[in-house]
Amino acid sequence: MVQVKICGNTNLEDAQLARQYGADFLGFIFAKSKRLITADTAKQMMEHMKDFKAFVGVFANQPKEEVEKIVELLGLQWLQFHGEETSRYCDYFSQKGYKIIKTFHIKDAMSLKRIDEYNVDAFLFDTYSSKEKGGTGQIFDWSLIDEKPYVRERLFLAGGLSVDNVKHAVQTVKPYAIDVASGVEKAPGQKDPDLLREFIRLAKGDEIKTLKS
Repeated sequence: MVQVKICGNTNLEDAQLARQYGADFLGFIFAKSKRLITADTAKQMMEHMKDFKAFVGVFANQPKEEVEKIVELLGLQWLQFHGEETSRYCDYFSQKGYKIIKTFHIKDAMSLKRIDEYNVDAFLFDTYSSKEKGGTGQIFDWSLIDEKPYVRERLFLAGGLSVDNVKHAVQTVKPYAIDVASGVEKAPGQKDPDLLREFIRLAKGDEIKTLKS
């Protein structure tokens, strides 16, 4: 069964609902974003969810020292590097025992040219945008993944996913995990409980349920 990562969590209620509905990973964004969260707020949320260990810290082109400070404060195990971080940068944290997800912003086949340089635990494919690092609400050409079919077993698929297309995405791409932020929100950083529930249900293969009005 596909794993589900709910990203851009900014408050305890949303995070607890996501977990209740079956989310496998919960993401905190510590880089410039409409869904930015402070380390202190994330720590307070984690203290209320001590039984959940798969929190993911999302960073983008930040100094190692800044990342380490946040990671050590929170005791994170999973780190997602969502910018143009080099393979050496990722290796630095891998060698410290962290599980690393490296994002690639997909525009065309050239977007995957350097993927083999990275020895990481997982890849995340998101839609390329010249304006934003993520949360664009746009999908990319999934057929490009056929150029690197071996990544599927450790691929987090993101970019424009919603209740309207997540089932098709799982069946077509067959990724390890599905990643969503804007597709289950009523506003940036604020999850819609009905969309959240239905997205996770559909991703994991259950029948479509009628959303509440």
